[in-house]
Amino acid sequence: MPIAYPYKFSDWYGYDKDCTSTTAFSSSTGYSIGNVCSGSINKTYSHDGSGTYPAAGDTVYDELGNIVGDNYYKFNSTWVYRITGGSGVVNASWPQDIC
Repeated sequence: MPIAYPYKFSDWYGYDKDCTSTTAFSSSTGYSIGNVCSGSINKTYSHDGSGTYPAAGDTVYDELGNIVGDNYYKFNSTWVYRITGGSGVVNASWPQDIC
């Protein structure tokens, strides 16, 4: 169906606001540092980095393209990453030996 003017909100569904390619990965929802290790990996997020999983400096997005909130997340059974600053940017990632 062609887009008609004026634009409707639904015309923008799925629009990539910053034209950045992203990589999807599985992760937990956000947890406090004391609970992240026991969290289950049950969400799909994406990041703008070049690796399979997010690294420091990468921005993480939810399934709607919104930045992910500040918290600790687990992206596989052995690694955790932290987002701070309110911008969805990964501050650090490290092995899960913090648990």
